[in-house]
Amino acid sequence: MASKHKPHWLRRCGFTTFLRQSGRAKLAGIGFAAMLFLATVPALNANVLFFSGNLRTNATVTSCGFGCTLGPSDLDSDYAQFAAVVDSFTVSSTTSMEAITYSYAGGTSLTGANVAAGGLEPYLSLFDSSGNFLASTFFGTTCPAGANSVGGNCFDVLLDGGTLTPGTYFIALTAFENMSFAENLGAGNLSDGFTGLGNLGTGENLNYAFDVILPQNVSTTPEPASIALLAIGSACLALRKRIKR
Repeated sequence: MASKHKPHWLRRCGFTTFLRQSGRAKLAGIGFAAMLFLATVPALNANVLFFSGNLRTNATVTSCGFGCTLGPSDLDSDYAQFAAVVDSFTVSSTTSMEAITYSYAGGTSLTGANVAAGGLEPYLSLFDSSGNFLASTFFGTTCPAGANSVGGNCFDVLLDGGTLTPGTYFIALTAFENMSFAENLGAGNLSDGFTGLGNLGTGENLNYAFDVILPQNVSTTPEPASIALLAIGSACLALRKRIKR
């Protein structure tokens, strides 16, 4: 037996009202229903990029000296000393840039992701598309506003990347303070590797997490809410025409 109830997406389109109304009231019902639908779509901060993982499993730099490469048999302390995770991101519009870590004491990313405490003491380095050093947390802000503390210690950091023009950039996550040779020597390139000066404190593990914040970065990709509006609008108009016929 056919259901007496309209499907939920018909109700969302406003067609329980549409069938009882005429003229402009029909379109008003559709528009109002579409707005109600969009109100249920979670807002995403398209200008914040969230990176997280484990320095052992996500390491992209595993060199531990001449002819030495870190492997499964190496200790977490070895990975903290030598390893690095290098991620890339793209800037489409000139923007300021900051990065905030949640590696040591955990917290909540600006994207809404929850990060557990107990990770490593982080060090961040920023490079341009050619691997030239731009900035790091060597002179960054330790324990930025809102950062958590563990045992009275607050070792998460804020990196001020200055103003970035459109292009691709690389950000490296290491344990404090395994800096790049490009920074340590005042010249050189990201490809030259890292100094191997990192360490892992008592009770810490290799987990890391950080946000890259690009306030003025503009994406040309439609946001989820826009896509939802197009989808609900198309469905409602199509059904309206069918019912009218």
